[in-house]
Amino acid sequence: DLIPWTVSQQFGDSNFAQLSGARIVRVAVHPHVQGMGYGSRAVELLYRYYNGEMIALHGDDDEITEDESDDNDPNDNDSDGGGIDETAKGILGEKLKPRKRLPPLLLPLTEVKAPRLDWIGTSFGLTAQLYKFWKRAGMRMLYLRQTTNELTGEHSTIMVRALPRRTGFDDAWLPAFASDSQRRIVSLLGGPFQTMDVKSASAILADFELYHNSQVNSNGNGNEAGERAIQERSGLSSTSDTISMEELNYFLTPHDLKRLEQYGRNLCDHHLVTDLLPATARLYFTGRFGVEFRLSNLQAALLCGIGLQNKTIDQLTVELDLPSNQVLAMFNKAVRKISMAFNEIAEESEKKNMLSDKARAKIEKDAEKLKNVTHQTLDEDAEEGAQAALQALKSSGDEEYTNITQDVVQDKSDQESNEATNSVEIKTPGKRKLSGDEKEASASSKKKSSKKEKSAKKKKSKR
Repeated sequence: DLIPWTVSQQFGDSNFAQLSGARIVRVAVHPHVQGMGYGSRAVELLYRYYNGEMIALHGDDDEITEDESDDNDPNDNDSDGGGIDETAKGILGEKLKPRKRLPPLLLPLTEVKAPRLDWIGTSFGLTAQLYKFWKRAGMRMLYLRQTTNELTGEHSTIMVRALPRRTGFDDAWLPAFASDSQRRIVSLLGGPFQTMDVKSASAILADFELYHNSQVNSNGNGNEAGERAIQERSGLSSTSDTISMEELNYFLTPHDLKRLEQYGRNLCDHHLVTDLLPATARLYFTGRFGVEFRLSNLQAALLCGIGLQNKTIDQLTVELDLPSNQVLAMFNKAVRKISMAFNEIAEESEKKNMLSDKARAKIEKDAEKLKNVTHQTLDEDAEEGAQAALQALKSSGDEEYTNITQDVVQDKSDQESNEATNSVEIKTPGKRKLSGDEKEASASSKKKSSKKEKSAKKKKSKR
């Protein structure tokens, strides 16, 4: 119950405990033939047996031979068996006597019916050699203990391989658990797994990436149901999604991308981009750069050690047994590739924001129509249209043109007559001459007014 209980607890999925499986505890190989492929071949045959791939090439012989019938004769009593209870079963009822033909200790797997299993797995202390062996056997890592063993100092790990053909059970749980384990290990490499050898850490992450790409290729061949199941169980929007520019802005700003580009061009020191490496390494080792983007093994190991395990260049120089200048040169190449990948993502985002061919053609067509728009006012355009219509009627010599022209002339004469009747002419009257009496009256009034003015002046002077 080690594997079912641990996996169910780690992933919070009680359905895994309902599956049937087998755990390989030991693989024994003679010391003289170790490393020659006998162990891997034995594990592969065991997988094929439990997966129902072992086929018998000859028919079963169900006939009972005469010797077997003599051995199984219930009337054949032993000379010393008088005290044995014949009704007893099992060992108590067994007759002890020499037999002519014993059953074989080993039987061909084609003659033994295999139990129905959903997976086979193993658990061991993580070392580079053992991990390489079980990975070659088709196992996938689902669990890596954060604390080391007190005696061996190794991290315990669990690796599982699904048996879909034998049971017909949907095996989407395996890639879903594998992707979850990948994200966990990537996050924990800077903590509990920081002291792990960078070669082992990069090998584990490379195996996750290779398995992820194989799942993408298999889903691209029409396994849509499996891809949907993986998306539901692992939480991924798609198994082959490349990070978008909107999502990239949550991790890196345009100024950060500029710093990466400067370091890729050898315009600054590697310390200037150290703070950007954890986010960059996490995006790479979780497969967000796309299936086609790959770094070399050494470049991936350097990115894992510096970006995820927070190791220095000096530490990596000792672990990889390489000179520091070569380590820095390979690391610079890795950052340059990553910077170019980021620039391609930005360019693709800009292309999507630009107008498509159909939309651009539609806008150009509308603009072409606007070139023929007249600059005249509405009244001028209407008058010009009327003149053109009249000219067309005149040239055709139709009677309708004469009627229209008469109506126009009549309308103009009526309009002029109405304006004449409505207009009012105001004339200024001329001056007439005064008569004799009017002259005497005006002269007497002038004299009276002058006397009044003189008397008023005298009174003012006396005061």
